[in-house]
Amino acid sequence: MDPEGLRSAGSVVRYAVQITEPETATAATGNVGDAELVSALATFMQALTGGWMQRVSQTECVAQTLNASAAMYESADDEGVRDMRRADDF
Repeated sequence: MDPEGLRSAGSVVRYAVQITEPETATAATGNVGDAELVSALATFMQALTGGWMQRVSQTECVAQTLNASAAMYESADDEGVRDMRRADDF
């Protein structure tokens, strides 16, 4: 596994999060003329925003996991090199 490839993929995913976060802004719903409609729209927008924020958060977790995986592969590679050097000393 290529740790830099994982980090690159993590950067792409993180960029996707950064460009979609502004989409969570709630649209103004107060100017539709009917109080019940305003209330329904506000409730809908809150639910929509909550769901969107969950997706953004989950996507950020994917980016973090890719970076953590890269670090784990590098650590395993370093340990493997160290173990091979020890084996050569015997």
